[in-house]
Amino acid sequence: MAMPPWWHDLLAVSDRLVIVDDDLPPTFLLAKFGEVFTAHSSELTCEQRRRVLSLLEQVLADGTEKDQALVATGFLEALLNAWDEGFELRTVWDDLGPESRAHCLAWNKFAGVDSPDWMGLR
Repeated sequence: MAMPPWWHDLLAVSDRLVIVDDDLPPTFLLAKFGEVFTAHSSELTCEQRRRVLSLLEQVLADGTEKDQALVATGFLEALLNAWDEGFELRTVWDDLGPESRAHCLAWNKFAGVDSPDWMGLR
């Protein structure tokens, strides 16, 4: 399946955001992108991190239902999994848009994970 046009915009943000195994299904590619993003987020500039998260927020807010599902079940769940494994999610939380934060909070609730106070919607 071909990736949507916004996928190439994500990859163009930084040469640190490289996906080697690009023949994966789209949801797995977004999950892999989430893993790469969390692994290299400290090497990205604030503007680059914000650009990635802004592009993904735009998809959640205005994208097709299919694209929204890719971002939610691919990238955002990878972000939460990385948090479970020690990624400092708080460092990028304020850069997530309202749709992204709402999804993360809903996923935590569904999974029975207590969301810390700093995750409150603003």
